[in-house]
Amino acid sequence: MAVIANRKVSFEPFELDAHSGELYKHRLKLKLQGHPIQILAMLLERPGELITREEIQQKLWPRESETFVDFEHGLNTAVRKLRQALGDEAETPQYIETLPRRGYRFVGEVAKETPAQTGKGDETQISAQNRGANLGQAAEERHVRKRRLYRPVLVVLALAGLLALGVIGLRYVRGDPNGIVVTGTRQLTHSGALGHITGTSETYGSVQTDGRRVYYTVTLEKPLRYVSVNGGEEAWLPSPVANPLILHISPDGATLIVRDILGDAGRSEGPLWLVETNGGAARRLGDIEAQDAAFAPDGKSIVVAMGQALYLTDTQGTAPVKLVDVAGRAFWPRWSPDGERLRFSVEDKDAIASQLWELDRHGNLKQLLNGWKDEGQTCCGICCGVWTRDGKYYLFRSMLQYFALRDDVKIGHAEPKLLTTSGLNVVTATTSPLTNTVFVDGNVGIADSLKLDLRTKQVTAVDPEVKTVMVDFSADGKWIAYMHMPKNVMELWRSRADGSERRQLTPDPLWVYMARWSPDGTKIALTASWPDGPWKVYWVSVDGGRVNDVPGPVSGQGDPNWSPDGRSILYGQPPESWAEPGVPRNLYIYDLGTGKTTEVEGSAGLFSPRWSPDGRYVAAMRVDFQGMSLLDRTTGKWQPLTHQPTDEPFWSPDSAWVYFNDFSDTTLSRVSAQDGHLELVMRTPVPAGYTHCNFRDVAPDGQLVLNCVNIQGNVYALDLK
Repeated sequence: MAVIANRKVSFEPFELDAHSGELYKHRLKLKLQGHPIQILAMLLERPGELITREEIQQKLWPRESETFVDFEHGLNTAVRKLRQALGDEAETPQYIETLPRRGYRFVGEVAKETPAQTGKGDETQISAQNRGANLGQAAEERHVRKRRLYRPVLVVLALAGLLALGVIGLRYVRGDPNGIVVTGTRQLTHSGALGHITGTSETYGSVQTDGRRVYYTVTLEKPLRYVSVNGGEEAWLPSPVANPLILHISPDGATLIVRDILGDAGRSEGPLWLVETNGGAARRLGDIEAQDAAFAPDGKSIVVAMGQALYLTDTQGTAPVKLVDVAGRAFWPRWSPDGERLRFSVEDKDAIASQLWELDRHGNLKQLLNGWKDEGQTCCGICCGVWTRDGKYYLFRSMLQYFALRDDVKIGHAEPKLLTTSGLNVVTATTSPLTNTVFVDGNVGIADSLKLDLRTKQVTAVDPEVKTVMVDFSADGKWIAYMHMPKNVMELWRSRADGSERRQLTPDPLWVYMARWSPDGTKIALTASWPDGPWKVYWVSVDGGRVNDVPGPVSGQGDPNWSPDGRSILYGQPPESWAEPGVPRNLYIYDLGTGKTTEVEGSAGLFSPRWSPDGRYVAAMRVDFQGMSLLDRTTGKWQPLTHQPTDEPFWSPDSAWVYFNDFSDTTLSRVSAQDGHLELVMRTPVPAGYTHCNFRDVAPDGQLVLNCVNIQGNVYALDLK
């Protein structure tokens, strides 16, 4: 210990002050003391050499030298705490290697050693240094003030430096452009609770890795988790938000960028947090609110996606500088490994359809793979690209599978190759910086419509033979309309309630989200989207035929609801997380007789409207999902109905109550249209075989209709060659 007892030893990004017994990371002191610090000091005294268990016992546990159990427990606990502080893994050590039954060895690179204190003979030198420090302090303060004034300029220069590391542009290369293949697959987690699945591309929870751990989120308690790249037991990190969404990881693996996916429901943006992967503190990235963000290769800058633009800032979130405007919502920014190019996804402002774009160091912006579609692609475009660690291949997602593109082939002259071909839906991917491995969030899922009998509490399938999604009953209860996905598109079907006389009503590749029967049972209104088109409201005859457009002053339309007389369709606009962030939302009524559409007065900020069966009221949700308002059509006035988190409202048959799901889909409540009295009805049941349910409506026979899903998501490792 005498070798470093009076020294500071650095091994990036850490520094050990052996004299004071303090460990720092990025100059911030960690909460670590006692035996873990002492063991680290012993290892750093002889880096690369074996420190035996006997040496550690004699040095740190002399009184327990004869009590093997106490020593074993104390040593294992101390090493575990030390590894947690360093963000190290026993299976893939970056700093501390275990030699089973023998001891430990420090395998990290010791950068430098600096004196921590001096003897009396150095007093004159210290005095001179202090005087110099005092004289230089004022100059440093002036320099800091100037640096703050010019920070925006420095940030712009930082981007130029990051993108100036090599020759810009993709090259023509002769030969096989598709030489990458998956040689093996390993499942790393088994909880089935990975990730958040929502209606928008940019809110698919990502997995991130430093090459030793894989970080991800689950829909369970302690949602921010990680697992070794070799699998094994899951561990968790403290989260500053209730519903964390991991956006990116720093190049040194020390920090995650996280935001709350449900903190402000309906919005695509939110505060960003920097979370230390060793379990340390979390802090806000300034006052920035964004939908996505990613570290630059140097770890000193962060690119931030806000609205329809990308910005660059430092790790304090200071003075973001705009890099580029794009024609849609930007998300999933990623730098190439050499820092030459910044690629990102852009979601069309009118539709759930995304494309890949690239920004080079000169500020040139271009679309990648313009017009390319994989066989069978019916929606959603391409997005979410990542590079392999050597930068030779670019991997991107289309229709929940990943494709590989040789990155030294000019874009547009190479055909991407399907990389993942399993039965899993591959939601997101990340590549290891240490090995030729891709880690993916893969899931399988089913959805079905069920009925709950309130008297017997029995749950039965609406149709035992077919998985029916978002089912809706005709007023007489004899027919059902439902979504079905036999191929790669969600189709609208109808059948009798007993399952007979099935008929597909919409053509491929129209993607249908939901449908509603007209009161007279002759028509069905639906929300649907053509490939790369906006969500719109249509109607179709129950016998099939032409899909009729509902004209309107806005391109984005959704959630149709019939008037009680069946002559009009009431609809709103998709929430911000679906399309057109920042655009005011209103409700509209389309008159089928006149063909005219009118805006509902006083409906700003509302969507998902529901006309009461007696025609007197209209209930509608707030765009942030935090409550409902009620329109009394006899007075023409709106008033707040509830401020409870709200999703999927529906009326009781007598028009007395509006039922609604809590936004977190755990309870069913109802509120009186007459006086606003609020009641909890029940906790939402989740039958065996499903992971999530919410209520949709009251069936004509009085039973409650449930939408239930079973989504099993886990982390998988794909070995590449």
